[in-house]
Amino acid sequence: MSRHPDIYATPEWKEVRKFVISKANGLCEECSKQGKIEAGKEVDHIIELTDGNKHDWNIAYNPDNLQYLCASCHNVKHGRCTGLHMFTDPV
Repeated sequence: MSRHPDIYATPEWKEVRKFVISKANGLCEECSKQGKIEAGKEVDHIIELTDGNKHDWNIAYNPDNLQYLCASCHNVKHGRCTGLHMFTDPV
């Protein structure tokens, strides 16, 4: 669940979200940098939203502060583990 639902419900967010996805051609931008093709899933703030900056347009809605990431890259960025990675030892 989003920590800032008031931002993500705005028309401005919906418009910039569409723009970021289109600019990335629907692909994860981090995977693309590594030469991989993976569908994106989350529009992510590069500088993370906080209660102190969420009303700053340059943080919340500026396309230069947004990237389109697949679920895996988004989870890695935020230090989350999912799936079998939580239960297996690295080889």
